[in-house]
Amino acid sequence: MVDFVHANATLITVEDLNGDHFLGTQEGETLTNLGHHTFYFPHGVPSAANPHENVEMTSAQAGNFVCVNATQLMALHGIADRAVAVKIAFCRMLAVKHGLVSPAFVAANFFVKYQETTVLTEAQTLAVHGLGGFVTPVQAKAILLPDLVKSLTKLFTDRVCMVAFVFRARGHHYTQNYQELYERVWEKCRYKPAEAQLPWEMIAVHCFHAIYPVILDQFWANSVTNFRANGALCKRFDVAPAGAAGPFVINQGLRDLLMVAPGIEARLEEAIEYLDRLLVELREHRFNGSVNSVYYGARKVVIDEKALGAIAATIKAAVDNLTENAPIGASPALKRIANNAPITGAVLGRAIGNIANRPEVVDPLMIKKD
Repeated sequence: MVDFVHANATLITVEDLNGDHFLGTQEGETLTNLGHHTFYFPHGVPSAANPHENVEMTSAQAGNFVCVNATQLMALHGIADRAVAVKIAFCRMLAVKHGLVSPAFVAANFFVKYQETTVLTEAQTLAVHGLGGFVTPVQAKAILLPDLVKSLTKLFTDRVCMVAFVFRARGHHYTQNYQELYERVWEKCRYKPAEAQLPWEMIAVHCFHAIYPVILDQFWANSVTNFRANGALCKRFDVAPAGAAGPFVINQGLRDLLMVAPGIEARLEEAIEYLDRLLVELREHRFNGSVNSVYYGARKVVIDEKALGAIAATIKAAVDNLTENAPIGASPALKRIANNAPITGAVLGRAIGNIANRPEVVDPLMIKKD
């Protein structure tokens, strides 16, 4: 055990450091530094020169980082609960250690124009430690008990990947509307709600907002490739980005539709040709068509939803005729685009629904050949 900072308070050991639907607004997140996102780097604490570079920290350096960030969160950014501030600061320290946030990263190289890191001089660092009543090493040690440190460290990767997933799928790190999504996917990971250790808003905003979007997505990709992310988060890696969900949902429904009603292709030929061209364009880059495409060096793809309206409306009507409560029928993107061609969809959808009443169609599918 190694003492850190001062007051003979052992907070973090070297072993601790080494542990393992889119809303339809068509607007992404405006990324700016709002202050409470800022990571504070005390004098003498190392940081990565390049993304994903592992940073070697001593216990003293890690503890110094935790106390300074927790103190600043309480003194400047409205976090009243000391335990919460310390948890956030510890998560930030892990993000620095994994090379996800660093003052050495040039914002322009990552398609953003803001910096969410502040490097403190030695005098500034001492001044923060001198703020009485906030977070001292002894206080931090009393909060970061072994079980908590283990939980924050062990599930760090999945917490970051959760934020990466939501930012990709919804276009923002967090709004109140996303709470249910965070909780549902966390449960799919087979974690208990309490294992998040912090409210999801704080995890997404206070802990990890400073991770540039490109680096955030790369971390998720690396975690999937190297089997470090939970299976539920691996399965969601290719979720359509916010703003581009519609064409992918429609393509899924169309392929299903053509299995039972191949003749519909002739009726929708022009729309299907447009859909195919659009999908090629969207698949050229993982974030083409995203409402946040600018943050990835990707292109903003203009989607002509009216051109897809007939397909979407047909899928929606067919689903409504053939099955109740099908997930695809509840897709906000499908509903929105389907509204562009309600009459076409109603006619073709009803025709497809009537197929189920024709024995000459159904029997070959249901009766096993001799």
